[in-house]
Amino acid sequence: MRALLCARCVLPVIILFAFVAESAAQQLSLSGTVRDNAGVIPGATVVVSSGGSQVGTATTDEGGSYRFPGLMAGSYELTFSMRGFETVSRTVTLTSDTPAVDVVLSVGRVSTTLTVTASAGKATATRLPVANDEVPAQVSSIPQELIRQQGFNTVGEALQNASGVQAVRWYGAYEQYTIRGFSDPDRDSFNVVLLDGMRMGGNRYATQTNNIQSVEVLKGPSSVLYGRGAVGGTINIVRKKPQAVRAYDFSYRGGRFNTHQIAGGATGAVGGSEKFLYRLDSSLEHSDGWRDAGADRFNMSPALTWLMNSTTRLTVHQTFVRDRFDGDGGVPLNIINLPSFKPELRFSLPQDRVLVEDSQTQVLFNGNLSPKWEFRNSLMIQRTSDKYFVTEGVYGDPDANEVFREPLDFHHIRRPIQNQSELVGRLGGHNLLFGYEYQRDKYRTEVTAGDDPECLCGYWWLTIAPMNISTMAETQTPLDIETIERTTFVNDDIHSVYGQDQIDLAPKVKVNLAGRVDNYSRNVDRVGGNPFTPIDRDQTAFSYRAGLVFAPRYDQQIYFATSSSFTPVNTVPPDGSNLDPSTARNYEVGHRWQGWNGRVDTSVAVYHISRNNVTVQESVTTFRQVGEQTSKGLDVDINTDLGAGTYLIFNYGFATPRYDDAEELSGLRPIFVPRNLLNLWVRKDFTRGFNAAFGARYVGEQFVNDSNTANLDAYTIFSGAIGYRTDRWEWTLNAENLFNKTDYFLPGHFGNNAFPGQPINVNSTIRFKFN
Repeated sequence: MRALLCARCVLPVIILFAFVAESAAQQLSLSGTVRDNAGVIPGATVVVSSGGSQVGTATTDEGGSYRFPGLMAGSYELTFSMRGFETVSRTVTLTSDTPAVDVVLSVGRVSTTLTVTASAGKATATRLPVANDEVPAQVSSIPQELIRQQGFNTVGEALQNASGVQAVRWYGAYEQYTIRGFSDPDRDSFNVVLLDGMRMGGNRYATQTNNIQSVEVLKGPSSVLYGRGAVGGTINIVRKKPQAVRAYDFSYRGGRFNTHQIAGGATGAVGGSEKFLYRLDSSLEHSDGWRDAGADRFNMSPALTWLMNSTTRLTVHQTFVRDRFDGDGGVPLNIINLPSFKPELRFSLPQDRVLVEDSQTQVLFNGNLSPKWEFRNSLMIQRTSDKYFVTEGVYGDPDANEVFREPLDFHHIRRPIQNQSELVGRLGGHNLLFGYEYQRDKYRTEVTAGDDPECLCGYWWLTIAPMNISTMAETQTPLDIETIERTTFVNDDIHSVYGQDQIDLAPKVKVNLAGRVDNYSRNVDRVGGNPFTPIDRDQTAFSYRAGLVFAPRYDQQIYFATSSSFTPVNTVPPDGSNLDPSTARNYEVGHRWQGWNGRVDTSVAVYHISRNNVTVQESVTTFRQVGEQTSKGLDVDINTDLGAGTYLIFNYGFATPRYDDAEELSGLRPIFVPRNLLNLWVRKDFTRGFNAAFGARYVGEQFVNDSNTANLDAYTIFSGAIGYRTDRWEWTLNAENLFNKTDYFLPGHFGNNAFPGQPINVNSTIRFKFN
């Protein structure tokens, strides 16, 4: 059976090697005009590349025009640059009827909105070589440059630059995301994480950012592109790719809480070859952490691209991760006002640890079947070991001045495989996509018995000694967390077919239509522990997206869209009953503007999302299903050049989530979902390489229980940075929580707990660049 599944995944690759040949030697050309909001731009540099290898360079004439003659049909990358302007990239599939590629350059700045960011030709918003400003959806793209300026090294921290997004680290190890009012009670329930367009299975550990080109967020339901879940949004982590131009970088970062990071990267041609390009990135970080919840994190990401011919390429990415986290269950909310309470107190058992070992192998193939049609295939194989023992349940007894603790033990061994086969082409005014996707998520979970004979599930709570808040003396003897009592086997199989049509209805009107059918099946079995009845589920669902983009001017776009999502319910209530699958629908209106003489980009979206059959977690092991959750809101992103070397990034998200038709929850707000999220980042570049920046982050009030009787107060955190930059090296000093705020809390994972906010954290980074 295993051989059959592997054959199913690699069969498309074998087919293309058998049938893909050199494209017909038809001489084609790429041309267009480069301008800003005031008129055409002569003297701009345009570079055309294929498979990471430069094909040609042109300079725009007095009319702002450029032209590349004598090209063969295929996929090309165009890069437009001009001193004082922001560099723009476009991915184009060249055929006999490819229209002119015209661009509008904006005055240079670090922006969270890119024209096109593609993974093997797959833009996050459409999986098509189509610019984001032609798509009826809101996309936030956070580039590596901005992440580095802010001194961040996790995806969760970077995501504060996207409107309407909150990221929190649970248990000291895993990242959870709230997008447009939908917060994950479990992985993949509301928000999906991708790696170069492929789903990441399992718990979402705190990913380092050294090998990341950008982090992108596609807002709203997007199951039509990425399958189950994807209600509030989809997060796509885009990795750095091999390049033909040789480049190296090395950096060291050190700071508070005994933080040290060493990172480096290299890319170029293999031995001067014109056929093979490589890239290698690696990072090692150690931190003792706030509240002694530290981590040792390591990754290494080699990649190799084979330029088979002018229209065919094969890229292999490999990422190795080994991360160890100390674990953190937070603090009980009912003790935070006691005289003996201090925010730095951590009530974890001495054995608390999370160890993640992850291997991700991704093979990307792109090849032209004809001048108008391209075939591509993406294969992702993941091997993950997630070993966990964390005191995640903490309950306070204020009268006794004690905290009762409940640790959980498990070991997930996951072996997901995913393959996407897609045919992309252009027919008249239609940009077409047809695809088939197969996913198999096969894993097992091993647990010790714990101390509850009715559970036998790795859950300890009957025999754990409480901890005195004043003395913090540990009296608990070591627990047996090595003897396996129960093993659960899970096998998820998903078959999906999908199609999309991006229609150039008129020069100023674009229409997007897409549909997808998913067949999801799950089998669960168990060995050891209490008697267990195997579970088999089979669910089929249809997802769609339809929208229109109208451009009344070259610098404005108005769009209208509706989309849906499908989420199979994996949790099982104590009575063993089946819960109904969940669907969601979104209605959205948006406006984008690139104006003020090219100095401002804005994106505004108003949305209404409704999701039925919502599952609510009541405790560590119990769930129930309620009626509907809705969220109405507004997302605003503004990126502006204020002049004199000053740049502003501003984003604001407003959401009004609530339960409807949900018995006693009707009219109440879901837990850990703030109504208001605001982020501001202002940077000033001085002469002679000096720079400075100031930022602010506001997070609104959040409820911590479904009855909305207890809440976490709103808070504002300020940050700052100063630095110096040359062509060869740069230095930055970053301060997060600049004014050392100490009386704020972040959402916990249960209604009775939360995480004390981190005090001021200062770090400094030195980075060297070589060619």
